[in-house]
Amino acid sequence: HCKCKPEEKNNKKKDKRHASLSPFHFSTFKMALFLKNGLSSATSLKKFEPALQMQTRDGSNLKDIRRRIKSVKSIQKITKTMKMIANSRLRDAQSRMEASRAFTRAVQEPVVPVGGKSKKLIVPFTTDKGLCGGLNGNVVKISKGLVNDSPQGTEVNLIPLGDKGSTLLARGYGKQVHWSAGGAGRRSFTFGASSMLAEKMLEQQFDSMEIVYNQFNSIISFVPQTRTIASYGPLAESTDALTEYEFEDDDRLPHMRDLLEFQLASLVYQAGIENFASELGSRMSAMDNATKNAGEMIKNLNTKYNRVRQAVITTELTEIISGAAALE
Repeated sequence: HCKCKPEEKNNKKKDKRHASLSPFHFSTFKMALFLKNGLSSATSLKKFEPALQMQTRDGSNLKDIRRRIKSVKSIQKITKTMKMIANSRLRDAQSRMEASRAFTRAVQEPVVPVGGKSKKLIVPFTTDKGLCGGLNGNVVKISKGLVNDSPQGTEVNLIPLGDKGSTLLARGYGKQVHWSAGGAGRRSFTFGASSMLAEKMLEQQFDSMEIVYNQFNSIISFVPQTRTIASYGPLAESTDALTEYEFEDDDRLPHMRDLLEFQLASLVYQAGIENFASELGSRMSAMDNATKNAGEMIKNLNTKYNRVRQAVITTELTEIISGAAALE
């Protein structure tokens, strides 16, 4: 027989009931007890702040989702701004490109591209920055194909124009890279800059030159093109080139060199502005798709956030009701 007093028996029963509860349920149990007794003041609830923090144990998940939504919104703002910048710059580049096409076509017509096979020079036009889709990948792929398809014994050199081309061709084709130049996309590409590049290219010994670039058709259409140009030696020896024109001197070599330098400068200029317009169009399209994808991601994250928050609230209410029912 137990000789304990009735009050001690009740205290022992309460202690056993409290011991059977986990720390989380014990805190919920005490909070339910206070709510049942009407003690809902701010002073009383301060004692149960740890219980409230434990009650929202999925709050870390909510914080991660909120943080991710914020980061995706920031990326969406950046992609939208880049799209607007590319759109504004594309108009000027497209007008310059269309104005120079007729001039370049007229310059290229008098000289028929011929050349030998012993020395080849490949000039791929790429961009200085990324985020423009597969624009650079197509040009680099064609350039690598030209190197691999060259006959055995042919000396092939690469002159990539653009930082991305230099980086991509350095992997596996670094020995063929003779020199490179970048920075054309950071400022307006002028005919003076193309003339300097043409003069430096003519310092190299080659029989034929392959210029690879992207031809601009529309904002979403860019076609890789390859233009072949011969050195002044084979052109001067050719009997088919410029047969309709008379020369004051019998030596045609100086005239052919000047003509080739002007022809190469015009072709480099046209390829540069064509590739620059293709870069802006491709970046505009890529940033538009990225902005749409960011919007879809934000929508999905908001749905996930609302579901998790509703699950947390439902769990909290269920545990509070369970704790209150345990007192009855």
